[in-house]
Amino acid sequence: MKKLSYSAAAIAFSLLTLAGANAQTTIAGWTFDNQATNAPVYNPAPSTDNSAGTVSAASIGMGIYATPAVGSNAPDVLLGVTADTGSNSVADTSNAWRIRAVGGSGTNAANGWSSAAPIGTQGAQFNVDTTGFTNINISFDWYTTTKGEANLQLEYTLNADATNPVWNNVQLTLSGSDGGATIVNNISGTLPNSVQGYYVNAGTQGQDWFTDLTASISNPAAANDPNFAFEVVNATTGSADLGANGSALNNTSGNWRFDNVDVSGISAVPEPSTYLLLGVGGLALVVGYRRRMATKS
Repeated sequence: MKKLSYSAAAIAFSLLTLAGANAQTTIAGWTFDNQATNAPVYNPAPSTDNSAGTVSAASIGMGIYATPAVGSNAPDVLLGVTADTGSNSVADTSNAWRIRAVGGSGTNAANGWSSAAPIGTQGAQFNVDTTGFTNINISFDWYTTTKGEANLQLEYTLNADATNPVWNNVQLTLSGSDGGATIVNNISGTLPNSVQGYYVNAGTQGQDWFTDLTASISNPAAANDPNFAFEVVNATTGSADLGANGSALNNTSGNWRFDNVDVSGISAVPEPSTYLLLGVGGLALVVGYRRRMATKS
């Protein structure tokens, strides 16, 4: 009987472990395929929303800095084409969200991207209520045109509702399809006009899609946070601002695009399949116990 009880305890422990080991679940995601193309899209709705509260997206920093004139914020969704493929041969022919501004009188001047913009002030912000989720992960695809800003950083905040949120730089990880891009470590702050932290440099080969850039938010306070948000923004300013061709940012052309933006976590509420697993496992324990007892009698 003692041996049986030990075995039962081991199985029960394994079942409970499995019950708590839920896979990552998308809290909110944006594929932009649910958005109309060729029209302004200022706040794209998520294509997936499993959050308990607020989920939103917005372009930031456009229509503020002179390039040389101040343009108008004009993000939109456009259908990708194979001609967007760069030197790493990655293409995206689905919808993508383009971050830019537009100037007047049909000119590209005042496109919004400016080397006069302070670090971390231009790009896109995503607000996602993480209530009910732990182990927060972020992933996205990023495209920069040849003369678009080449340096991108990811930062998050725990208090997006505040007047002046505190933003925290976090290291991104590149996938196998991100040829040409590199992770720059400036934790020491020795690189002038650059964020003190980590950022992605698109290289010097020109336009490219970089897919599945990922980051894990290790700060436990990011879990169960109704005011969690993250930004993908410029990591440099001034003379450190470069285009994806390696030249100084020209301030009159270029843009960023995003696709497959995903914020995931482990749900604190077990999925129905977990309850089924526990039920089947419990039944197996009872059947096994009865068979052993019948053998002994």
